[in-house]
Amino acid sequence: MDTPDPTATPGNATDTNTSIELVLPARTDMAATLRVVVASLGADVGFTLDEIDDVRLAVNEVFASGVDDDGVDRFAASFRPGDGTLTITMRLLGSTPLQLDQLAATILESVVHELDIDEQSVTIVKRAREATT
Repeated sequence: MDTPDPTATPGNATDTNTSIELVLPARTDMAATLRVVVASLGADVGFTLDEIDDVRLAVNEVFASGVDDDGVDRFAASFRPGDGTLTITMRLLGSTPLQLDQLAATILESVVHELDIDEQSVTIVKRAREATT
């Protein structure tokens, strides 16, 4: 078993090489966990409270589209925090494809800067106000 180096400096969540992977059961009760993670990462990259609310709403919409309370499917989210930017790719692991309805897509378009929806995943990019000016 490797012993951690006590002199090592922990990585900064805003390093461009940082990628965080999270896999959750695709159940309604797991939505809060996802929102807490994204709020924390949003604060780390310098989002305002409104920007944090925007990105929390966005991931909640995507997650809600994949909820399957029978507990069979799993939901995967990959977070890539950067300098004033948070990129999140989400996909459903299981037999059911992740499909957003038109209302969810419209909400996402109104609260994120970039949105990419394909057959396998949904990727959103949110930038801090200072990063877009």
